[in-house]
Amino acid sequence: MKFSGLLAGAVSGIAMLNLAACGGEDGEAAKAASKNSADDVQCVQLAPGDYYWDGSNFVVSGPALPGKAETAPRSTAASVPAESGWAAEMERSFPDLGFPWMGLHAREPVAVLTGIAPDANAKQTGFAAGKAAVQENAAASGVTLIVDGISLENAEQVTQNGPGAALTTLIQKGASRQTCQAAFNETMEGRTILFQSNLAIVSPTSQSLLDALTGVALLCEDHSIEIGGHTDSRGSNDYNEIISQQRADAVRDYMIEKGVDPDALTAKGYGESRPLDPAENYKAWAKNRRMEFKVSGRR
Repeated sequence: MKFSGLLAGAVSGIAMLNLAACGGEDGEAAKAASKNSADDVQCVQLAPGDYYWDGSNFVVSGPALPGKAETAPRSTAASVPAESGWAAEMERSFPDLGFPWMGLHAREPVAVLTGIAPDANAKQTGFAAGKAAVQENAAASGVTLIVDGISLENAEQVTQNGPGAALTTLIQKGASRQTCQAAFNETMEGRTILFQSNLAIVSPTSQSLLDALTGVALLCEDHSIEIGGHTDSRGSNDYNEIISQQRADAVRDYMIEKGVDPDALTAKGYGESRPLDPAENYKAWAKNRRMEFKVSGRR
């Protein structure tokens, strides 16, 4: 449905919703009709464009008001970005694809597939189908990164769930310094970016995690993001500083390749200088080998 100017909605009970454009001939007709009805008429200001009812709200997918700036800072604490209209529309098509449990949230250039899959196979096939649907949708041409945020019904470990869940909160709340830091922390909770032994090459098993972190960085690139590499105490100090710097650089390079503003990212190798656990055992070493992401204001 297309509207311009003011929208009048006459609601009777819960299931019935009648709509008409206020203003102009159609608007006068709507007002006249309302005089013969027991229903109240409310008018609210709406931007012109295509609207549809998503079950709780009207969603606009049309153009912006003439004369208004078409672009705004993507990540601000003051304004919460609305999810793309095409995403809500596409989500309603997932049951027809065989995935009634799957959802979709988007804030260009990032889209996140969410939901609780009944098993690992459904999660894998659902994500693949949803990703393909987004890529084939012309309305989603601004999306360059599609992230796995799908969980399993009876997941025994956090690593069995898609790492993109925190991105959904970021999309809904907006990318303030606090929400960005929280998104990085939540994404990394219980997870580690794995590298090939003694190399600065990310293991393929960590790609979905790196994509989720990249999604956070894309939405938060108005802030400064430090990628900190840390090692355990094994090996010489010099070697640990070098390998931690190389691995932090590798993560930064990956994010830049995916479209993150290079000026938003710094990489720092701390070696073994900042252990979380000073013990000398496998449990402590595993805890100390890590990547940390710190968000601060742009200089």
